[in-house]
Amino acid sequence: MGEARIRKEKFAVSLFLGYADPMRNVISAEFSRRPGRLWAGAAVIVPLAYAIFYAPYGMDTTDFGYFYGHAWRLLQGEVPYRDFSYITPPMSLLWHAFWLALTPDRISVLAGKTAFLAEMLGASWMGTLYLGRVFDLKRLDLPAPLLATLGFVWGVHSFPPMPWHTVDGLLFGSGALLCGISGFAPLAGILAGMCMLTKQSFLFVPAGAALMVCVCRGKREALYCVLGTGAVLALHWFALQRLDAWQAFRSLTTGQLDVREALESGIFIYLTQNPTLPVLALLPLVARRLSGRRALPFLLRPVPLYFCLLAVVYIYEVLKQKAWIGYGYSWPTLLMLVGGLCVLFPGVFLNDALREPDRRNGILDGNDGPTGRRAAVALGTALLLSWSTGVSGGYKIPAFGALPLLFCALLAHRRLGGGVRACAALALAAGLVMFRFGYEHPYVFPQRPMPRASLTYDAGSVYPRASGVFVDRETLDKLRELRLLRLKYGPRYKTLPAFPLAYFLNDDKPAYPAEWLMDWQIGGRVDWACRQLLERDITVFMEKDQMGVAAPDAYPTRRYSAPLRVAQTWRRVEETEHFVVLRPPGG
Repeated sequence: MGEARIRKEKFAVSLFLGYADPMRNVISAEFSRRPGRLWAGAAVIVPLAYAIFYAPYGMDTTDFGYFYGHAWRLLQGEVPYRDFSYITPPMSLLWHAFWLALTPDRISVLAGKTAFLAEMLGASWMGTLYLGRVFDLKRLDLPAPLLATLGFVWGVHSFPPMPWHTVDGLLFGSGALLCGISGFAPLAGILAGMCMLTKQSFLFVPAGAALMVCVCRGKREALYCVLGTGAVLALHWFALQRLDAWQAFRSLTTGQLDVREALESGIFIYLTQNPTLPVLALLPLVARRLSGRRALPFLLRPVPLYFCLLAVVYIYEVLKQKAWIGYGYSWPTLLMLVGGLCVLFPGVFLNDALREPDRRNGILDGNDGPTGRRAAVALGTALLLSWSTGVSGGYKIPAFGALPLLFCALLAHRRLGGGVRACAALALAAGLVMFRFGYEHPYVFPQRPMPRASLTYDAGSVYPRASGVFVDRETLDKLRELRLLRLKYGPRYKTLPAFPLAYFLNDDKPAYPAEWLMDWQIGGRVDWACRQLLERDITVFMEKDQMGVAAPDAYPTRRYSAPLRVAQTWRRVEETEHFVVLRPPGG
């Protein structure tokens, strides 16, 4: 009996090692190349520096608390769609509720901000390993730590540090691509399904992942990938059916779809970008061709010159506007077009950079060798993931998925005769410098002057859950007033038009079934939103700086119809420096 058990254990271990060995090879192969202490050190130091010097600073009362507020509702036993309004698929809520439950209370807000950096770093590294399975980074003279750090720096600054579903989708999608190219097709399908369930814009990622697996690994592996995605979607459907939330899910997640806006953010934005910097970057090359002179110096070649010009313009805009600027001068849309050229013309940009097949490690296993078609599909799938991050009702730029965009820029530079490592190093230096200026004015909405030097007050002095997050005096006073109003009026309140952090910071069970009363965020149900305030006998704490604001931006779906109606018809009870307390007329 003992011998039989030993044989079973040996079989189980050998089976596990046989399945896990390819992934071990994926990671070890990248580090066995000894890229040098400089880039290995940068890959560690840069993310740590971002976590220490940038993550703790700044918060606002709109986007910042969106996923804290909704994840908090799950921990209070509420079911999305059935119990509260939420307009995207539920995976991000489950993901952040899980981590929120594990995080010590006093650092929960700071941990969420730092987790943003961690997810972006993880996505960048998985994307680097994925590209390294297709392209020979050694032949390109492109150390993996340099590429991963470059993608992290340019992607992470596209949005302020805070939990966000687009980042979750990028993380799961990058994991899906890496697993798919490495032979873990079922897991790739599961992660692709999770990616799809973070946000509607990732709808095409499972199909792209399955196509990539089919072309690079074979039809059987692609079938396993599709089955993995199908299992996730089936479980999602079954859970919502059992929780009596399926019909509400369908209504809320499809009711606000706007084809015109999707076309704008998915297609038209790439055709209407400002051509000034690309044209300026090409002028020295055109002049050289016309004059017949020798090769251009490194800094006058199109791609390095473009990064230098971009850094100068970005820093100028920050100094002029003195406000948060996320992505800069349309570089994500430009580089997406460059990536499209790489995919359409693989013989020009990709074929001579491909990695040779290695059946022992499972690289492009089951094929006769890498071809332009496989390279185009593999790179195109990565670009599809990046493109998906920008198809949005709000943030319409694919800057989150910066890694494949920058990789395509490096391939274009190589095609023009330049060295990839030097160009990548220049791009990294430009990103570190320009975004250092950008972080001098952390994100706040509505926009107001908030220099980083003014963020000297620990929000934990008012709300312990926000310990370690530094804010300016105005934000600290607003938090203090919210706390006092909560103590005075009790737990049946709602901050309008947003402030989704309120219930979470006050440790309250949510009294109202929505967090942000923008028309888009409540599925256009303005009458429902106002009726819920009356039926639940809610006291409204209206943010004074948004009192009477009809819309926070130019998009008609993001009007503040319900808050505006309340501000115009409800009775004022009290007024503080930052809030107006409102009760129903005659109530």
